[in-house]
Amino acid sequence: MRDIIKSQQGAAALIASIIVSAVMFSIVLSVMFLSISVRASLASFSDSIKSFYAAEAGVGESLMQLRNEPSNFIFDDFLVGDITVSSAFVEIAGACATPPECQFGSGTGWWGEYFQHSINHPDMDVNPYPGPTPTPTEHDWFDDTYKIYEQIDANLEFPTSMWFPYDGTIYEDKEGQAHDYHFAMHWRAKVTAPADGDYSYELASDDDSWVLKEGVVVVNNGGTHAAVTKIGDIYLSAGDNIIDMYFAERHDVESGFSFKFDDTNLIITPWPEGCDDDSECNSNIQSTASTTKATRKANYTCNQDISNCTWSELIP
Repeated sequence: MRDIIKSQQGAAALIASIIVSAVMFSIVLSVMFLSISVRASLASFSDSIKSFYAAEAGVGESLMQLRNEPSNFIFDDFLVGDITVSSAFVEIAGACATPPECQFGSGTGWWGEYFQHSINHPDMDVNPYPGPTPTPTEHDWFDDTYKIYEQIDANLEFPTSMWFPYDGTIYEDKEGQAHDYHFAMHWRAKVTAPADGDYSYELASDDDSWVLKEGVVVVNNGGTHAAVTKIGDIYLSAGDNIIDMYFAERHDVESGFSFKFDDTNLIITPWPEGCDDDSECNSNIQSTASTTKATRKANYTCNQDISNCTWSELIP
């Protein structure tokens, strides 16, 4: 019996020794694997950091190239240490979204600038009455110096006689006269036509008025004169056409202005200056830097002049 007990004690001791050895071996393996994992993680983290700064350097190099060569949109790969960086323009949804100041409802009319002048302005109350000039931009009547407000006009069919829009308003300055004479307006709209063609119009003004399509004078009713009506056609392309209307009242007798297209299918939408297509598009440059363990991407969104940029990191 004593031999059996000794044998059992020896077996228990052996089993305990095996268990302790197994636990120690497991701990050693865990420490080894943990060490390998930590080293791999540290290497990956180091590569990730290097790739991040390399990608950021990539967009910086691209911006520098654009400032030096505005018409060169191709970026060569280059090395940052041992990391190759690639950069390119990318299309991003919403990059050319219409700016807030241009988001007017379709078909809601004309964007208008209203100007006021003094009787002492050298072009006001001129005798003998001056004749027409080729373009309104020859005058300073529409400079911001004289602008008093902006508004949206649903249409431009104002009275062609005794039209003095500032009388009775906070902008009124009669300068000792019966009405507030000597003023000017500039209207602008995106006119959407259903098809290519000639579209009839009627324009009446006392005094000067001009109609411009895409910046080119197509109707000249300039000069200091009593109400003169012009009827004709303006060629419009299918889709959007930018139409500018200019008017000036320069004498102290009468005043009036009216313009309309006859075709009611034309859609006239307010379109302030600066709202032309792509005027607010952003440029998006992306740079990618990769190693065997990490890839990082950076993006710069800039305005058209590459002068106002915001940076962001992208998910690879």
